[in-house]
Amino acid sequence: MASVESAAPTARAPILVLDKLDKRFGATHALKSVDLTFEQGEIHAIVGENGAGKSTLIKVLTAVHPRTAGDVYWNGKSVPLATPQESIGLGINAVHQEVVLCPHLTVAANIFLGDEEMRAGLLDKRRMERDAQKLLNELGFALPADAILSSLTIGQQQLVATARAERRGAKFLIFDEPTAYLTRQEAAALFKLIRQLKARGVTIVYISHRLEEVFELCDRVSVLRDGALVATRKVSETNETELIALMINRSIEQIYHKDEVPIGETIIETAALTGPGFQDVSIRVREGEIVGLYGLIGAGRSEFVQSVFGRHPATGGRIVWRGRDVTIRTERQAMNLGIALSPESRRDQGLCLNLGVGLNINLPIFKLLSVGPLINVARESAAADKQIRDVQIKTASRAAPVTSLSGGNQQKVVIGKWLNHGAKLFIFDEPTVGVDVGTKAEIYRLLGSLLKQGAGIVMVSSYLPEVYELADTLHVFRAGRLVATHGRKDASHEEILTEAIGV
Repeated sequence: MASVESAAPTARAPILVLDKLDKRFGATHALKSVDLTFEQGEIHAIVGENGAGKSTLIKVLTAVHPRTAGDVYWNGKSVPLATPQESIGLGINAVHQEVVLCPHLTVAANIFLGDEEMRAGLLDKRRMERDAQKLLNELGFALPADAILSSLTIGQQQLVATARAERRGAKFLIFDEPTAYLTRQEAAALFKLIRQLKARGVTIVYISHRLEEVFELCDRVSVLRDGALVATRKVSETNETELIALMINRSIEQIYHKDEVPIGETIIETAALTGPGFQDVSIRVREGEIVGLYGLIGAGRSEFVQSVFGRHPATGGRIVWRGRDVTIRTERQAMNLGIALSPESRRDQGLCLNLGVGLNINLPIFKLLSVGPLINVARESAAADKQIRDVQIKTASRAAPVTSLSGGNQQKVVIGKWLNHGAKLFIFDEPTVGVDVGTKAEIYRLLGSLLKQGAGIVMVSSYLPEVYELADTLHVFRAGRLVATHGRKDASHEEILTEAIGV
């Protein structure tokens, strides 16, 4: 236990110490002799690319996976962390990016899951709903305790998972990409709670690809690369440039690199388009152009692009495709025109989780790979392998289940499946949510290759630096309306954010 005894004095006592922690999955070395100390009452960020070992670290600490070698010390005592129940008993809890709760149960039932309140041998549902609502109100989460979980947004479900962890009396709480799907108000409530937990002595592990959140919230930051710990810094003594260099050995300028592509003819125009959640939206997308749609979550951007794709047909206005008026009532009509949509939630809307990587990639083009009712297996395999290679998807094989991939590689599958389709208009709704800066650079490279082929791109993002750096034309949405339009970088971040908020 030399790593504990020889540790340099700190302002806080260690609560959890990892000593030469190692994890292997067959030939894959996921964690490589990690030495790391977490202090009581600190907010400790863990950053790194997809595949760097962050998810594996979470699963070892929550005892989902047993460690291969090394020791874990909790308050100075060696602990086996053999079962999830043991981790929970110590006070170690995790709030995952992909919510692992019961969608068919109420919010209250999920908060009390495994620790239900009873009365005379029966579930006391009223009491659980009352106590759950009180907890949600105290946390500042504007959620109804009696709602069915599946009726909530993904971000709201994450808040329910947070409330559940808080009720269990967490002493060591891990947040994995907690703001990926939260509105600005929900994120503010979560940050307030995290600071309150810190003040009560709870240790927070904060995993995020949004480095600005690390600098706003955290005390220390540790960088993982290829399963190894490469550095731990005080947040006050580092910067974004250094962290990116530690993660991927690339500069921030390289992340947002965009080749200059000549703007061509107009692909699509909307004129006063109106539909569920938006109204009177007029935009134009040309060949070789990225059109950015920025706004807070719920501003109407996603509803607008889903209407263009035929998922929720417009109720008014016009769509002009290649100079002629068209009516798009179904997704098939949109696809036949040459429109592709990469949706906001890759797991719920963009992937078939029970299928392999190759089958997911080929979904839009199986008709092209078939002879009559039969699929040409050789062509199917060749098409999948080409996309896996071109998009640089890290997978054991085309047959590997898509659930076995990291979040960044799942997103590459969502994007890659449209590249063989021959679409002319690509709509990317939150294309880099939950992925690391290295994968972002690879996705932006893919977008650049589409532009060079004469396609047009609509990029929906609630992450302002992304659309600001990449969009040739930037539209700002607020409350279902398009409220401002800017050319490339002709307005400041502050001006755009003010337009989106409406202050």
